[in-house]
Amino acid sequence: MKNRTNEQLCALAQKGDTEARSLLVEQNAGFLRKTAGELYRSMNLAQSNLCVDCEDLVQEGSIGLLSAAAGFDAARGIKFLTYAAPAIRNAMTDLIRAEFAQFEQKVVHGENELGIQIIRLEDVRSEEEQAQRIEAISHPLAHSPEEIYIKQEELSELYQALGKLSAREQTYLLYRFGFADDTAHPLLGTALHFHLGESRAKRTEEQALDNLWLELPWWY
Repeated sequence: MKNRTNEQLCALAQKGDTEARSLLVEQNAGFLRKTAGELYRSMNLAQSNLCVDCEDLVQEGSIGLLSAAAGFDAARGIKFLTYAAPAIRNAMTDLIRAEFAQFEQKVVHGENELGIQIIRLEDVRSEEEQAQRIEAISHPLAHSPEEIYIKQEELSELYQALGKLSAREQTYLLYRFGFADDTAHPLLGTALHFHLGESRAKRTEEQALDNLWLELPWWY
């Protein structure tokens, strides 16, 4: 049984074989942990005040994997893990969304009692983030003089445009797209970081990008 492929285990699991279901999870534990780790880091969950750790994500991912196994059809010629990956990630993300919704309710009804320190867009000094990022990018590293010049010209135009936005919009975009730390953060992760609802974060992003686009020189 242990030497069977994912696809073979799926076929057995669909017939009600509980051992095959367990082996399917065990056999793909590495992928589950890798996906959980990527989400945990990209969404900065360690600093989010949510009661979610990697093991919670792995458990939810296992449920997503088994749900995918129930609908898997090997005749389509797709590898099981390729088919199951979106369901695994969605299951993990759904857990984070559910925890975030509960966290929002707690903060609304008793922020002071919880002693939670919330990062708000209005409280972040985007000027410092921007200055630090420009200084870091300006270092030549291994680029040729021509590459450095072109990159600095493009970045100069971008930061000039960013400088014309509100501090709130600057801060959001600097974090969301990795200008501040070279790491682009997903929408939900950015919402968690700034304690915004997901829909509000999306509206903030759309408005900020629209305003940025209008300030870029190649728009005219």
